[in-house]
Amino acid sequence: MKTTASFLGPVNQLPAEGSDFAPSGNSEVEVCASIFADSSLWFDVSVDGVVLVANPQETEVFQLFTLEANENTGTAVPAWGERAYEISLQGLFPDASAFGTLSDASEPEDFVRRFLEVLSSSLKGADLGEKGSTLPLIRWQSGDDGNSAKVQLLGLLLADEDRFEEFCRNNSGDFGFIFEDAEVQAHGVREVFTALALLGVTLGATTKADASIFKNPPKNQAPRLFQFSQKSAVRQTQPPVQAQQSGWKDVHQDAYINHDLLSARKDGQKKIVIDVSKQRGYLLVDGVVAIDMPVSTAREGKYTPRGEFKITERVKSGKTSTIYGCALPYWQRLDQSPIGLHIGDLPGHPASAGCIRLSHSVAPILFENTASGVTVQVVDSWSGPAAQAPSNLIVAQVVSQQAGS
Repeated sequence: MKTTASFLGPVNQLPAEGSDFAPSGNSEVEVCASIFADSSLWFDVSVDGVVLVANPQETEVFQLFTLEANENTGTAVPAWGERAYEISLQGLFPDASAFGTLSDASEPEDFVRRFLEVLSSSLKGADLGEKGSTLPLIRWQSGDDGNSAKVQLLGLLLADEDRFEEFCRNNSGDFGFIFEDAEVQAHGVREVFTALALLGVTLGATTKADASIFKNPPKNQAPRLFQFSQKSAVRQTQPPVQAQQSGWKDVHQDAYINHDLLSARKDGQKKIVIDVSKQRGYLLVDGVVAIDMPVSTAREGKYTPRGEFKITERVKSGKTSTIYGCALPYWQRLDQSPIGLHIGDLPGHPASAGCIRLSHSVAPILFENTASGVTVQVVDSWSGPAAQAPSNLIVAQVVSQQAGS
C-alpha cells in the first residue's frame, strides 16, 4: 500500500490498548475506516439542521497520523504525529440555515452532500496547520423517514492538491463522493479532483459495524441542539497518544513492597485493588497490603471500567498494541475485555486509553505474585487497610531501560 495522505483521527474513539484489533483493508481509506469503525461520532442530518448525537456540548480530540507498514507483519498501522486539535464538532454547524433550503423532495444523498459542504467549509476556515484540503471521511445511512440522513465521522483526510489527486488515483474504487454526474461531465479530471476537495470522502453504510453504530444511540444522548455559541470550534492541544520512547517514566518512584509478607504467604489469598481517585493500586495478601503502587488509568475522554474482574490472560513479554504502537510488558487481562494491567508511563495523572499502567519496577514483582483467576477490583475510591511497614521495606526505583525489554 502506497501512502499519499495524512489523517486526523478522533483518538478517544480508539479501543483500549489491550484490544486484539488489527486494522484491515487494502487502501488508506479502508485502513482508516477500520481503525475508527466503532466511532460514536454520528450525526442526525435533516431540514432542522445537524445534531451530533453523542455529547453535542463537548469537544473531541483529533490527532495527526499517517499509515506505515508494521516491520513484523507488513500490515498498515498508525504512526502518531505530534499535533492534535480539540474540535467542537457541533460548533462547526453554527445554525440550521444551510439545511432549511432542503425539502420533503430531497433525497438522503442531498442531506449528506449539504452536511459535507458545511463541514468542509467550516474546516477550511479552521487553523489546522495544513495548506491543502481537509476532507471528512464518513459513512452514512438514510434516515428512518427517508428524508434525512445519519452520518458517522471516521476521521479527516489531509492533502494538498497534488497529493489529493494521487490519493484519488491510487485508491480508485475504494470510496465514493457525493458529487453529481453533471458536474463531473462538465469538467476535466483534474478540475473534478480539485472540486472534490470542497466535499468529502464517503463509504456506504453497508457493514454490521455501521448498523450497530446507527441503530444504538449512546446512552448519554442529549436533547436536540442547533445553536452553539463559541468563538472558535478548533484549537490546538496536547496529543493524547504519545510515541513510545526508550525507558519508562515514573514521576512517583514511591511503590512500597513488603517482601517479608510476599515470601511468607506465597499461597495466601490474593486480590488487587485499583483506586482510580488516588491513582494507586494495592496487592492484598490475606487482607494485608503487600504492595502499594502508583498507577495510571484512563485519561479524559477514555474510561477504565469499574467493577470486579478476574485475570484471564498473562503475557510476560511480546504483547504489543498495533493501534498505539507500544509494547505491553507483564500484561494481565481483566476478564475478556481489552483492559489489562501492564507496564507503561506514569506521568503523575490519568493517561492511558483505558488500561491500568504499572511502573517498570513494580510490574514484574506483581506479575510474579499473582496468577490467572486472581480478582482485580477497580473502584472510584478505596479506604482499605494501610500498608504495614516491615523492617526491610523497599522503595522501588525506576531503572532506565529500552521500552519493551
